[in-house]
Amino acid sequence: MKSRILPSSNPIARLSTPALIVTMFVLAMSACVLALVVWKGYDARRNALAQSETEMRNLAHSLAEHASHTIQSADVVMDDLVAFIRFQPFPDRARFDARLREVSEKLPQIKELATLDAKGDVDHASVTPPPAINNADRDYFVYHRDHADPKLRITGPIVSRASGQPVIAVTRRLETADGGFAGIVVATIESDYFTEFYKTFDLGAGSGITLSGGDGHILVRWPTAAGDLSKSRLFERMLPRSPVGYNLAISPFDGLQKYYAYEQLSRYPLVVTVARTEVSVLADWREAVRSDAVVATAALACIVLLAAGLAVQLRNRERFERLLRERDARHRLIDANIGDVVVVLDGRGVVTFVSMSIETVLGFRPEEVLGRVYFDMMHPDDVAGLQAMGKRLPDVPNGLRAEFRMERADGTMVWLEANFRFTRQDGRPGRSIVCTLRDVTRRKEMEDEVEALNSRLAEMARTDALTGLPNRRALDDFIAGEFEASHDLSVLMIDVDDFKGFNDRLGHHAGDDALRQLGRLLAGTAAGAGGFAARYGGEEFTIVLPGTGKAVAIAFAEELQAAIRALGIVNPSAARGRLTVSIGIADKIASICDPATLLRCADIALYEAKRRGRDCSVAAPAFVGDAGSLVPDVATRTGTPA
Repeated sequence: MKSRILPSSNPIARLSTPALIVTMFVLAMSACVLALVVWKGYDARRNALAQSETEMRNLAHSLAEHASHTIQSADVVMDDLVAFIRFQPFPDRARFDARLREVSEKLPQIKELATLDAKGDVDHASVTPPPAINNADRDYFVYHRDHADPKLRITGPIVSRASGQPVIAVTRRLETADGGFAGIVVATIESDYFTEFYKTFDLGAGSGITLSGGDGHILVRWPTAAGDLSKSRLFERMLPRSPVGYNLAISPFDGLQKYYAYEQLSRYPLVVTVARTEVSVLADWREAVRSDAVVATAALACIVLLAAGLAVQLRNRERFERLLRERDARHRLIDANIGDVVVVLDGRGVVTFVSMSIETVLGFRPEEVLGRVYFDMMHPDDVAGLQAMGKRLPDVPNGLRAEFRMERADGTMVWLEANFRFTRQDGRPGRSIVCTLRDVTRRKEMEDEVEALNSRLAEMARTDALTGLPNRRALDDFIAGEFEASHDLSVLMIDVDDFKGFNDRLGHHAGDDALRQLGRLLAGTAAGAGGFAARYGGEEFTIVLPGTGKAVAIAFAEELQAAIRALGIVNPSAARGRLTVSIGIADKIASICDPATLLRCADIALYEAKRRGRDCSVAAPAFVGDAGSLVPDVATRTGTPA
């Protein structure tokens, strides 16, 4: 009987068969690919949500700034109108209506600008002719009539009785001399002004932007425009905790789950909300997941094909493994050092190793740096700071980061970002320090450029573009500081005489040129006297003279008027045929308790100078007993404009 040779029963031999090795390889690689796809999908989803949060927060902030600037422009205009009507309760109708139209035309966000009398009838309006309507039943009119609140009030959306369009009403109270109700100033902003702006943002289907009042009543919403958020989670829970936030909640408008960012305006009782559906936020992520799935499928197919070829080439696996290890080592070396420089220092700060990339970053060959003391290559101003950091390095296992300057081989200076840490052996700090360097010169240059640009923008915000003088904001800051610091302080309010006629006869271009000449003269004259000149608005200027009493200020004003007359600027509308100014002077006395009162006294003195015939200067205390009424009579209102 013949004996049979049985297959080997050695389990190690069975585990080493090519088929089993290939199978294990395919399973392992497939698991890695799937794990990589899952991990990448999870990480991409997290990044998509984080990026969406950042973008929505930034958009909410930008929209809040937009809304604030829109309302603020109307606020500034109405503040000027309220102040004007307070000192001149019965302005010339034609001129005042023209002034309202001019303001409305220059500010595209303001649709209508009007004043209502105490009965709710339209008194003055930017619309021609003024509409014969009564708004006494409007909520804003009732509120201002019943509340002595001078603050701005925002109401909407309402349908304008003049245009028939939905608008947001911005109103201020007018008062009589004794504080009684005299009517209101109202400016309307069309709801479409906001919705047309909001349409420019592509937030995806089901998304929306909402501008609501502080009480939750919706003023503007895109794409829909009605509703009330006062009972929503946002107004009941989120806003009381923080004026800025981000959350995920069910929309009260369509029941969809949405991410929303909100910001409450600091200046006005308004809240801006930006909402995006979860579907739109993750749309790009889902598309990326589908693409990754296709790539993963292709990768798995390649793995199977590779496994089939590997089974044929298994005898050569040692050679292939050696080649793969060498290739992997090269790739790791490139990945670890590309763009960065690796430096190893001993305990004395001497360079004991440097990577080849130093030639790209600093222009030195490695052998030129080895053996040199690290601090000797740095900018002298940065050595002390780096030495102080080195003393703290042993106490920080994760290392420290620093930025400093170092000279290149060609003599130019570059900024480097460095990460320092001690080498570790068996969990203990070693004696050497590993440092990775990265060239951040361009980033530092960009930071300097941004800082310089911000400084320039801040300066421009405080400078009048036409004359180059400081503007009203800069004037308010200066006089507030000097009012507290100076015992003697005088203010000159300067107004160009017959300037409207100047513009009408010679044109606005000539008027602008005259204002520029006047601005240069005022700036130089004020600087010579240690004062501060600013453009107050229109053809009005202000000079503040710290440490100057009334007598010196009067003499200064007379010299200034003479200098202006000496310019010889022709003014066909002026009685004297040339450009002149009227000046009101006020100095800081015991009865003046704040800068606003000081400016007002100078302004009243300016009115008196106008009344006395122009081209003269009047000090406030000098005419208290004989000053005429600040309300122009019929002859004045119908005569030549100031």
